[in-house]
Amino acid sequence: MGPIASVQDLISALKRRAGLITLVILIGLPLSVLFALSQPREYEATAVVQIEAPRIAQSVTGAQDMSATNQLDLIQQQLMSRDRIVTLIDEFDLYPGLPTLTEKIGQLRSSIILTRLVDPSQAFNPAAQPNGLSITVRMDVSQQAADVANAMLNSIITEAKARADQRAAGTLEFLVAEEARVVAQIAEIENRIATFRGEHLASLPEGLTAQRERLTDLTEQQIAIDNQFLALQSTSDRLRAEEVTRQTDLLNQQRALITANIENVQAAIAATPTVESQLGAMNRDLNQLETEYEVITTRRTDAAMNQLLESRDQSTRFEVLETALVPEFPISTSRKKLALMCGVLTVGLAFGLALVLELLNPAIRSAAQMERQIGVVPVVVIPHLHASKRRRWPGLSVGALAAVFALAAAIWSAIRFGLIEPAMGLIPRKTGPTLVKVPRRA
Repeated sequence: MGPIASVQDLISALKRRAGLITLVILIGLPLSVLFALSQPREYEATAVVQIEAPRIAQSVTGAQDMSATNQLDLIQQQLMSRDRIVTLIDEFDLYPGLPTLTEKIGQLRSSIILTRLVDPSQAFNPAAQPNGLSITVRMDVSQQAADVANAMLNSIITEAKARADQRAAGTLEFLVAEEARVVAQIAEIENRIATFRGEHLASLPEGLTAQRERLTDLTEQQIAIDNQFLALQSTSDRLRAEEVTRQTDLLNQQRALITANIENVQAAIAATPTVESQLGAMNRDLNQLETEYEVITTRRTDAAMNQLLESRDQSTRFEVLETALVPEFPISTSRKKLALMCGVLTVGLAFGLALVLELLNPAIRSAAQMERQIGVVPVVVIPHLHASKRRRWPGLSVGALAAVFALAAAIWSAIRFGLIEPAMGLIPRKTGPTLVKVPRRA
């Protein structure tokens, strides 16, 4: 059994350690008040952006709009960029107590919370599209929290509108340039095909049958001339020498001309596969360009329609659902509650310390403790003799005055900083100057 086994022993122990308990309480209560007052207050302001769906269906216009998730990704990256954060810090003069800009940027980034709003029924769907964005800003000044949240809200609306207009205009400009490029390439390859067909007209695939018929005719003509040569030789003894020479020269010229034509036709027929291959390659390039031109023309039409929708706010857009209001109450722990909790802990610490000291010094202080501890009933109990009231009054008066003074200081600090209300109007509040209207003399 320890030295404290009954309620009477506990009361006696607390009486013996009353000085220590009073000292701890008198020191701890003011420190609790100062600790509560030193804790910064934190205010929270929230603004909400709503994502509106296109008023005209994409199946009607054919325009493909960027998804809300991708738009939010780009906007969040832009909002949390270093340059934008520095702009907010300079605009609202945030965190003047921090020494470096890096610390200010880190503090502001940690104070901004961006939350995407998704339909609860689609919360577990990874492909679910958000329908809004919540911007929460926490700061130690309520007005600054609301101002920063609204500034970011306006930035989102402006950034989304500018980005959508820029994307629509850029897409249309790109497609117009691509259309002009493809048209120029089509014209160029058509000129090349026309020139190539003119240069290789005899070897074109569609003229191959005619060339073969011509070769047959020329071969027959060559055979006829050979027959004429034979006839001329058989009748040369009946003709004059000059006539034979003239007819022979004429037949040789005709035969040479026919032979040259035959060689040209044969060369054209032999070059037909090569010409056909080159012409087919150019035609394939032309068909590819024409297909690309059709696709670009369709997309250019969609881009022009998308730009028209953007100019009339008919596509996906961001609208203000809720602006941030100046918070009236902080979200941090109340200073009054914090001071009260610290006071309770101080009182508990004082009593606990007193009990620990009693347990560390297990002396027998009464007849009941002696009988309980060693089983011996004391014969005589000599009481502890105190000094007379007259002798110990001066010492007690000094301690009492010190205790009263410390308690009064603690109460005054609590009232001064608004932890408790002034009692019965005895302590005046700080008010502004009072104007007294003095009547004018007649």
